[in-house]
Amino acid sequence: MPTFVIREKFFGYNDEVFYVAGNRIANIFQDQAVAEQHYKQLEIVAARNFALYEVASFFDATEDELQKYDDFVFSRCGEHIVEAGDISEDVLPASLNDADTFEFVQLAQMQSYQLVSFADEVKFYALWSLKQQDWIKQYDECFAGLIYAASPEYLKPYMEHVFSEFDEPNIVLQGTLDSLTQNPILMQSLIATHAGLSYSQDQLRIQAWDDDALFAINTMLKQPLFEIREIALDEIQRIEKELEKEYGYDYE
Repeated sequence: MPTFVIREKFFGYNDEVFYVAGNRIANIFQDQAVAEQHYKQLEIVAARNFALYEVASFFDATEDELQKYDDFVFSRCGEHIVEAGDISEDVLPASLNDADTFEFVQLAQMQSYQLVSFADEVKFYALWSLKQQDWIKQYDECFAGLIYAASPEYLKPYMEHVFSEFDEPNIVLQGTLDSLTQNPILMQSLIATHAGLSYSQDQLRIQAWDDDALFAINTMLKQPLFEIREIALDEIQRIEKELEKEYGYDYE
């Protein structure tokens, strides 16, 4: 039976724009039509609550992109959201109907939610710290959450949380290639073709904050620095509730 999971994004504020600080599971559905309708309504409500000039996609937009957004809104409701090249400090016009508001959310990439579908069993993947023997989590002044995704590859941008477990910016592993990996020839080839990896004097060096380097080399290590493990949906919900209780973030 297919399952549809809606994940809600939580936003921090950096004195200029809102940024995505993390996300949590908001709803779970078995019916696709119900899930899609609920997701659309959530996006519509969220989009109408943001002052446009504080949305990151508008803050970083070019003049041509801003004009495209303004043209869309004006064509649908006869109101402008850009004047003299500047985005409005107001929210979206109330005259923009639900269907057009949802279409605008996709156009401007200002989604506040994510709808993830699973054909059969729900499968999420999370980062496991071998150093801490615990799930790796992310912390922000506005949010604390588990790091997980629908595909292992989607976890690559979160390697900074693995780097942060080490005292020095660069991760340095001591030993010969034979002692570090089961396949020294393949590891040597990877090091030679990756700028973020180097090896000399029995030291394997992973360049600081190089997500690709750490992600690529980790699976080749006899003693990996982290693991990507499958995590059950009920375990995710349990951890998210514990974090919300522990850090006092009430999003209800």
